[in-house]
Amino acid sequence: MENSGTVLMPGGVRDLLPAEARCKRELENRLLSLFASWGYQEVVTPTFEYYEVLAPAMEALLRDRLYRFIDDRGQIMLLRPDMTTPIARLVSSRLKDQQLPQRFCYVTNIFRRDDQAGQQREYYQAGVELLGAASPEADAEALCLAAEALRLSGIGSFRLAVGQVDVLSGILEGSGLTGSEQDLAKEALNRKDLVAWEQLVTMARLNSAGQEIMAALPYLHGGIEILDRVAGWIENPRAREGLAGLRQVWQILAGCGFREELFIDLTLLRGLGYYTGIVFEGYAPGVGYPLCGGGRYDDLLSKLGFSCPATGFALSIERIVAALERNGLPEDGVPDFYLIGADSCRLFKKAKALRESGYSVEIAVNSLPVAEAIAYASRKGIPHIVVED
Repeated sequence: MENSGTVLMPGGVRDLLPAEARCKRELENRLLSLFASWGYQEVVTPTFEYYEVLAPAMEALLRDRLYRFIDDRGQIMLLRPDMTTPIARLVSSRLKDQQLPQRFCYVTNIFRRDDQAGQQREYYQAGVELLGAASPEADAEALCLAAEALRLSGIGSFRLAVGQVDVLSGILEGSGLTGSEQDLAKEALNRKDLVAWEQLVTMARLNSAGQEIMAALPYLHGGIEILDRVAGWIENPRAREGLAGLRQVWQILAGCGFREELFIDLTLLRGLGYYTGIVFEGYAPGVGYPLCGGGRYDDLLSKLGFSCPATGFALSIERIVAALERNGLPEDGVPDFYLIGADSCRLFKKAKALRESGYSVEIAVNSLPVAEAIAYASRKGIPHIVVED
């Protein structure tokens, strides 16, 4: 589509100019190196897959945001909306006989339909999946690696909010809410809808202890002392086990030097029905959206025919780049040398030798007079201008 000579792009996608593209690529390379140092191996899955294969593993909220199309054989296809589900498909179909645990990482783009104006529809992500380990140590590894990734990305100050799905369920059950009321409570917390939450508290038939729990819950954010406060509210054995695991994860992360970056938020859900244990999100000051998110999802692979515990996280590359832009990205890359001359064969040979020595080189290819070519290179800030006779 054209409008007044300007080519318009579809909503939800964007161009990356040289400085942004360079920052993105350098960040991706650093993250892949970090993941590899922790024993994670990179995998690449197709951009599109069969809808009927992946759909059973996707929660309803995600299915509503899929890009679907019909291929030339009449099959319904989808553009990948995340990487967790394709990796689950890969493991359940091709690698389920391999020794566990398995560690995979990725850098890729994903596609999600969003009808709100200004929302992205193509996203760039980097992340990891740790499959086949159900221990608190596995959760701690995912969290610690996420923290290392944010630190490596150049985010000078960040916080990691950590919750636990079973612990939240145990608290809601212990407050005296009915099963249906607990579902409504989770929906309100997932939407951060305090109005709906207060209405639920008002209408529910709770004793004074239950009312006290419900009144305090949305505001329980802080350090490990939060776990001590809620311990008396929980009787469910699975929830108590989750609380003990969360305490162990906190202690491991604190021992790794991330005590100041962690805070407990037991209302954190990250969607309903997907996560089964610890969940977490990473934030930077002044940025109103999470830079990364993840958690435990033990039920996902079973929906694809392979029962296997799993945990992982994804970082939003463009959100991290946007956060870095607040401090200004480096200017566009400038070559080390600019070569000018009439003998193109000599110029190309000299450029080849310089590049083999590790320098970046630009050759004058537009037949400008020497003085104009020198002026061009000077304006661009190239430090070494070579004029061949």
